[in-house]
Amino acid sequence: MQTERSSFIVILGISDNEDRYSFKAYQRLLENGYHHLAGVSPKDLNLSNIKIVKTLSDIQQPIHTLTLYVSSEKLSELTEQIIKAAPKRIIFNPGTENEALLKQAAANNIETIQGCTLVLLSTDQF
Repeated sequence: MQTERSSFIVILGISDNEDRYSFKAYQRLLENGYHHLAGVSPKDLNLSNIKIVKTLSDIQQPIHTLTLYVSSEKLSELTEQIIKAAPKRIIFNPGTENEALLKQAAANNIETIQGCTLVLLSTDQF
């Protein structure tokens, strides 16, 4: 099942470093027609076609997909914010696995995928 192109997608841990997977995901999302995007980074970033905020709590609209690009340890600090944001779906990209967040998401009826956003996009499974 593919996500609607109009869905609001948030990249937690976005980077402006072209070698980072979060940057590659941002590019591929745009290339695949997903233009309703936001990125979360504590750094001051200037990327085109995407709104960048400092924290997840700065986002004031319903999130369809939250794709994770931060360490499992950092996710432990952000679990409450993530659950409060109530995304419909969370994608745990490689290296972001966090059992506590997985359990909290399940308890709050949030779909979770342990996979790679880039692979999901390239195989029409996003």
